[in-house]
Amino acid sequence: METISIIVSVGIMNILCFFIGARVGQKVVNKEEVKLPNINPITAVKEYEAKKEIEKADEQYKKDLEAINNYNGYL
Repeated sequence: METISIIVSVGIMNILCFFIGARVGQKVVNKEEVKLPNINPITAVKEYEAKKEIEKADEQYKKDLEAINNYNGYL
């Protein structure tokens, strides 16, 4: 059973690495910037939370702007 799980996990890793390499190769050919993934989970969570806060503030701004635009002078 251990042998089968090792074979399956190595096979999945091979396919995953192939697709990552193909993506990076296409970026190199197209002369795009190759950005390495963020491996630090603490930094990733902080960036995700900051992004969510920005999206929430942007949504609130859009709602306020829509309310201002829809105001007709009556309460």
